[in-house]
Amino acid sequence: MVTALRLLAIALFGLVVVGAVLGVVIGDAEGDGRLTTSDGDTVVVTDAARAGTLTFDPSVTAGDREWILQAIARARPEAARLIAEVDGLVVVRTFAAGGTTLGVAQGHERGFTVDLNVAYLNGERALDRASVVLHELGHVVDFALVPAALDARLDAQIPRGGPCGAAIDCELPEERFADTFAKWALNGAVSEVGAGYGIPMPASIEDWGAPLAALSLGLPT
Repeated sequence: MVTALRLLAIALFGLVVVGAVLGVVIGDAEGDGRLTTSDGDTVVVTDAARAGTLTFDPSVTAGDREWILQAIARARPEAARLIAEVDGLVVVRTFAAGGTTLGVAQGHERGFTVDLNVAYLNGERALDRASVVLHELGHVVDFALVPAALDARLDAQIPRGGPCGAAIDCELPEERFADTFAKWALNGAVSEVGAGYGIPMPASIEDWGAPLAALSLGLPT
């Protein structure tokens, strides 16, 4: 039996890439590697996935791997625990293109991909690397681990009306979460040169992130 989990529609300074609901299987899925859910809302992270870590596509250079891992290492411990819970489900790729896209995360039947635009992140937007990487991984955390009820509570704390600039769909709840997750993960920092959607900061980034910190503490060690 297949159930439709929440829409995963993700981008940073670019297009919303996933236009359909990702189907996630209820139950064991016969151990074939597909994502499963026990509650119709969040993803079951298996022991094998939990023990894994990011997979880099062979095309990702050693230099790019280094700065991606350095970006993740900047995350506060609570955010790092959430990322560590799901990173075994993630394949990281790079691409080089013009336009406004800095990064894209996508959900698939068997996991997630994060694509990073090195045309900018190895050039004029290098200072945005941590914000972009944590934004995209924030989408994975959101989809896999954060219940819809908590998502709604967190979204209610984020002010509306910030400038989108060149971004598209910055008022979508999933984008508001990912943008704020990156700020929380970086201890309230904002991008040095403007990555993100200009979404206003909650009145207290620490209060906003407290439920996520509690969620991280409840994860298996």
